[in-house]
Amino acid sequence: MAIMLSKLLERISASLDPTEPVSALDIERVSATLLVEIARADHDIDPAERDAILKALQGAGKLDAADLQAIVDDAFADADTTVSLYEHVRLINEQFDKPSKLALVEQMWRVALADGDIDGYEEYTIRKICDLLYIKHRDFMQAKLRMMEEQST
Repeated sequence: MAIMLSKLLERISASLDPTEPVSALDIERVSATLLVEIARADHDIDPAERDAILKALQGAGKLDAADLQAIVDDAFADADTTVSLYEHVRLINEQFDKPSKLALVEQMWRVALADGDIDGYEEYTIRKICDLLYIKHRDFMQAKLRMMEEQST
């Protein structure tokens, strides 16, 4: 699983050009890549998970539906490539404040819950990403519980 997470981090950083300023598109790509990784963690991508990724990006972003669909399609298509994720995690840590990071974590949980079940691999992947984003375990668990409560209502 650690290898899969490092591949995720490599993929994220490969899609960014460090000489260019950060744009909304960069943020959406990073977010899409992380959310796709959650959907892929259990090796079974449910259509509901894909829909949850699109909804998460639509709710948080400033891009139109066609651009978001293209970003998600690219994230799924590039999911098996191996590159470094460092730049993407760095980008999130530099560009996101704590509430924005927590919102991203909640979106990860929504994707994991989209198929009605949180797989152990999905939870592990979210936990590892939270570690890289300096999210405390308490916040990780509170986000999970909030999303579980949201889904049950």
